[in-house]
Amino acid sequence: MRDQKNQAAKEAERVEKRIEEEPAQLARQQTIRQTDLAREQAIQKEQAANETKRKENLVEEEAAQLAGKQARRQTDLAREQAIQKEQAAKEAKRKEKLVEEEAAQLARQRARRQTDLAREQAIQKEQAAKEAKRKEKLVEEEAAQLARQQARRQTDLAREQAIAEAQEARRRKAKNQPPE
Repeated sequence: MRDQKNQAAKEAERVEKRIEEEPAQLARQQTIRQTDLAREQAIQKEQAANETKRKENLVEEEAAQLAGKQARRQTDLAREQAIQKEQAAKEAKRKEKLVEEEAAQLARQRARRQTDLAREQAIQKEQAAKEAKRKEKLVEEEAAQLARQQARRQTDLAREQAIAEAQEARRRKAKNQPPE
């Protein structure tokens, strides 16, 4: 029985010790819970801060991306405007050159027409001079031919008169001569 008493006494001691330790254990558990709760709250605050920071970074990045896109658009627009200006300048220069070329071509055509006209006039003058010479020569030849014809006629007339006179003289002579 003693063992039982001893055991009961030990059990009572343990219960008593447990009862004494229970408030300390409860206090420790409460401290642990409070520490855990404080740790969780700190983690949540940290996570909330991290989330806020992440959202701020995201907003900043989006703003930076938008700014970058806008800058690219402005750069592209400026480049396109520069290209359009350059093309407009080239087109204006091309048109100017075309106008100059057309003016030069018109001047060349005018000069060519004047040259052709001068050449034609020179040819016409030359032909007129040749025609005048030919007519002059023809007039001279006609005058010479008329003179030759007139000389021939006079020669023929003189011959006929000489023949007629010779015949007349023969006839007179034959009349004056006695018949034989």
